Amino acid sequence: MGICYWANWRSETPEQIDPTLCTHIHYAFHVMDDKNNVILDSKGSPQTDTYRRLVALKQKNPDLQVMVSVGGWGAPDIKFSRVVNSPELRKGFIANTIAYLQKYKFDGLDIDWEYPVCWTGNCTAGPKSDRENYGVFVKEIRAEFEKQTPRLYLSAAVVSGGAIADKAYDYKAIGEALDFVNVMTYSYAWVGDGKTAHQSPYGLSIADVEGYVNKGVPKDKVLLGVSFYGQSFQLSDRTKHGVGAPIKGAGHSDGDYGHVCGLVKNDGWTKELSDHGHDPIVYKGDEWMSYDDPYAMYNKSKWVKDNGYGGIIIWEITLDDYQKQCCSVNNPLLRALNYGLYGTGQSPDTYGCEHK
Repeated sequence: MGICYWANWRSETPEQIDPTLCTHIHYAFHVMDDKNNVILDSKGSPQTDTYRRLVALKQKNPDLQVMVSVGGWGAPDIKFSRVVNSPELRKGFIANTIAYLQKYKFDGLDIDWEYPVCWTGNCTAGPKSDRENYGVFVKEIRAEFEKQTPRLYLSAAVVSGGAIADKAYDYKAIGEALDFVNVMTYSYAWVGDGKTAHQSPYGLSIADVEGYVNKGVPKDKVLLGVSFYGQSFQLSDRTKHGVGAPIKGAGHSDGDYGHVCGLVKNDGWTKELSDHGHDPIVYKGDEWMSYDDPYAMYNKSKWVKDNGYGGIIIWEITLDDYQKQCCSVNNPLLRALNYGLYGTGQSPDTYGCEHK
């Protein structure tokens, strides 16, 4: 399974998506409309033409599912919390949201609340009741989704790392209710840590998806997250450029994969693998960046397949080199993921991207 998040604030059009490289497209984002107790497109009103064009991608891939993702980083936690902690609001929200999904021909709902109890990562911000009642909420949604024809699907984006997850989630409830559990195993690196770090390290990503399985979530529902962007820092000392090197602050070179690839191929940046064949980093002068290349995507997706996990989630597909900015094929990261998951297509060696 390859879940492709597609952001509605980007300039790319639905027609630029290759639906043969995704099993699901998650439209990001909708928000909670607390006045009408339903989801609302973050652009303020239903984007009916966009919805129609996304659903039309099924003509190229009849098995494709197009789902709505509600929430996202920075979405007001209080709106989620009010709904999940009220039986009456839960009931109304579920009924209203089913009507919305069916009206616009979506296949289901993805909940991206970051996070129950631990609002925007602060575990003292939300009420402890969020945890139990979020579990009740997703179980109630699942029960009503099962009654629909065709049946609607339910997923959730969840935090990587057990410290927050243990406080935020009833593992038994989410394991039973969700069709897939999308672990956001990226954005690990923070400027506030004062040192370089890979933003989606191979070993830690694997450990965090294993953590959900160890807590009782069925393995075939757990998906590993990958990111299609680079994260940069400014080095304190340009001669110290490994993982863990001291930094002055954020860098100036964040960008999509095609941009990062081009820095190596065309602008003299040095590329290294920071963890025994994993976790690419690049640097030039005092600029430093971590990212995942097609080889890293293949390694992660092959691990997922070989170990019986549910699949991969991608943030965000328009950040791939979809216009052959650097590589000789379009969508090299998506192609590498499909090669690892299904053995389809060609290996990353044939993509014409930057060196391994």
